[in-house]
Amino acid sequence: MASNMSENKLLNILTDMKHYHKGYAEYCRKTTKWQELQKWTECAEFESNVVTNLSKKLSGQMDQQIRVLGVGSGDGILEIYQLQKLAAKFPKISASVVEPSELITKYKDTAGRNPVADNITFEWHHRTFDEYLACNGYDKKYHFISVVHAVYFLGDPEVFMKKLYKLLEPGGVLLLILLTDHTGSGSIPLHQSGLKDDTTTNNFVNSSQVKATLEKLQIEYTQSMYTESTDITDFITNDNSEEGDLLLDFLTYTINFKKSAPDDVRDRMMHHFKQGSRIEKTGDGDEKIYFKATCDILFVTKREYAGEYAK
Repeated sequence: MASNMSENKLLNILTDMKHYHKGYAEYCRKTTKWQELQKWTECAEFESNVVTNLSKKLSGQMDQQIRVLGVGSGDGILEIYQLQKLAAKFPKISASVVEPSELITKYKDTAGRNPVADNITFEWHHRTFDEYLACNGYDKKYHFISVVHAVYFLGDPEVFMKKLYKLLEPGGVLLLILLTDHTGSGSIPLHQSGLKDDTTTNNFVNSSQVKATLEKLQIEYTQSMYTESTDITDFITNDNSEEGDLLLDFLTYTINFKKSAPDDVRDRMMHHFKQGSRIEKTGDGDEKIYFKATCDILFVTKREYAGEYAK
């Protein structure tokens, strides 16, 4: 039974990557995230903000290779769609992938079995973003940088935004997709403040912080959003579901959350999940509980002259 003592510390899931990947696999089975992001990538918004914007900026260089960087690319589910869109417009693409986890192997396998496009070459960097910069520096600039649900792991928003912006070519586009702080999983750290035994999730970065940082640095951006849903029926209705517990651990970034969290924190969190959910009936009459999360999509286009951060 969990203790009521609020001084109990929760163990961050990132301290056990095997457990993290089990939770991530369960999350991928239960979320609409990738379907929603695929729809978004195929819509006019990605085309106009990224593909068309870049083609205008690079109109005199269309026969040259454009450079694309993925930061925290995971298994490449979304990045492959993005690259296919770009490959239809640009004749040569060099894609650099930075991913510290073993998910990069899945990305490599997918790209190897089903080539994304004949005009794309890949560079694989199995390391963190900071490790990548330590090895490669800023000599190589990129026309498009994609950071999808990865800013949470990059540290101080002002520091990583300066690094990302410095890697952009003038006229290049930076895409950031991340949770808002007022709905869904983005608000979870508010319920766990001070309980983690490390700084990773105590300093969880959300879209409000990133937008405030961009404004402070006087970096212009445009914004849109999408909504995703995750089927949390298993851990809401079944106390003995291993799959449900793995999903709960992933969403709370905690190992064995249900058993290790103090009673007050666990109760508050379960209330939060229920409050942010909707119930839908399936075709066979069963009920499913879906937890909704809103995510911001931020586009940054680097000005031809961008002052200090263009250096």
